[in-house]
Amino acid sequence: MSNFMKTAIAVIVIAVVLVIGYRMMNPEDTTMEDAMDQAGEAATDAMDAAGEAASDAMGATEEAVEDAAEATGEAVEDAGEEMSGEEAPAEEAAPAEEAAPAEEEVTPAE
Repeated sequence: MSNFMKTAIAVIVIAVVLVIGYRMMNPEDTTMEDAMDQAGEAATDAMDAAGEAASDAMGATEEAVEDAAEATGEAVEDAGEEMSGEEAPAEEAAPAEEAAPAEEEVTPAE
């Protein structure tokens, strides 16, 4: 090999080593491709988080609907029992009505 070829290869190797070393020492220097990759990863993470939040919200909504249906069913059963005659006698209901305080009429001062 000629001296010129040896020198050219040495210069290329040194340049590559310097570029790699510079990138390792200065990671804050990002290229447009790196920035786009980071933005894509952030968008993917945000979409995943939004999907999980929507899934959790749907689960909570399903539970709330089930609880509401159960409460409605119990209320209908209670109303059915009251309609069937298992209601408290009128004598017991009357004192509760009498125990309620009477509302006083308030007139504004002139």
